[in-house]
Amino acid sequence: MDRARTKSKASQIKGVAIIAAVAVALISGAVTLANIDFSSHRVDRTKISIETVRQGTMEIKVGANGQLLSKHIEQLAAQAPGRVARADIKPGAVVQVGQVLVELANPQLIASAEEAQSAWEGALAELQASEVELQTNVLNQEVILTQTQLNLEKAQAKADADEALNRDHLIAEIELRRSRLDLAQLTKAYALEQNRLEKIRDNIQVQLAVRKSRVTQLARALDRARTQAADLKVVAGISGIVQAINVEVGQQLQPGSPIGRIARQDQLYAELKVPAREATQVTAGQKVIVDTRNGTVNGVVTRVDPGVTEGTVVVDADLQGALPAGARPQLQVEGTIYISQLPNSLYVGKPSYVKNDAAITVYKLDPAGSYASRVTIKAGKVSLNYLQVLEGLEAGDRIITSEIREWQGQERILLK
Repeated sequence: MDRARTKSKASQIKGVAIIAAVAVALISGAVTLANIDFSSHRVDRTKISIETVRQGTMEIKVGANGQLLSKHIEQLAAQAPGRVARADIKPGAVVQVGQVLVELANPQLIASAEEAQSAWEGALAELQASEVELQTNVLNQEVILTQTQLNLEKAQAKADADEALNRDHLIAEIELRRSRLDLAQLTKAYALEQNRLEKIRDNIQVQLAVRKSRVTQLARALDRARTQAADLKVVAGISGIVQAINVEVGQQLQPGSPIGRIARQDQLYAELKVPAREATQVTAGQKVIVDTRNGTVNGVVTRVDPGVTEGTVVVDADLQGALPAGARPQLQVEGTIYISQLPNSLYVGKPSYVKNDAAITVYKLDPAGSYASRVTIKAGKVSLNYLQVLEGLEAGDRIITSEIREWQGQERILLK
């Protein structure tokens, strides 16, 4: 009997404990539910970006995409008419000066070069033969002149002797007159032969000048023909990388027809396309860092295009120092242009919805980081990654910098 009463009492105590535990759990749940904020818009903090306001020197930078270009580009064009016989070199190939890129075929030009060669050789042979012939004529005339001179000297001697004999009345007057006539005749003959020699020599210069002119003309024609024949082989004028080959085997080309393009790889510059609204801050001489995705290289702005194309302004930057491995013409790059510095400034990571010198709305976190409330701040200068804060925030404040479109109408949000 006592054992039954003890068991009943234990059961009662156990029941009371269970009821007490359930009551405590209900009360705790009620308190928890009372503390949960069901009215605030919830945002997953893992899906947003949060930046802290800093005090210090802010770099004003402008970012731009672009490409590397060569300072020296050779445009290849056909110099002679012909049909493309070979085009083995492809874009991307590295070539050296003088290397054949494309070969054209034109049998008529080859035949013309051979004919020009024959004509020049024939004219040269004629010139050489004429020189020999004319020099022979000179020699022959010099022999005649020498012989005439000897005869003249003999006639002079005889006339002098006859003069002496006539004074002594040893010869008749008629003999003296004959001697004088012979002397006069030979004197005139010598003068004529001497004049003839001068004419022959003058004629040599005239005839040789004509023939030499002919040889020169044919030599120039031969050079042109050889050049045209040589132009059937299109060669690289510079060492570099082939950027384009615009012809195919069998294609007929005329002088001036575009063939391809070669760019030097060792002298490159960056062509950056800066958004027009930011390009107003860019001037020649500003520092640039160009990222090739395989390294960076320093540079300096050398030119700012005055025009705007599709919302961007072209900015050229000269590269300084060794280029990263793999740098080549037409490689896509990213550039950062350093505009200026703002010392002792408040700045924060740039929100995605910011404008220069404007009042904007941001969400500032409370000290605990649980809530973010909408506040209006006055923005100053905008850099590549940072925003200058003129009013509305202090150093150490934290704001949401990612897109806020989903909750931009909320005064306060809860970060979960």
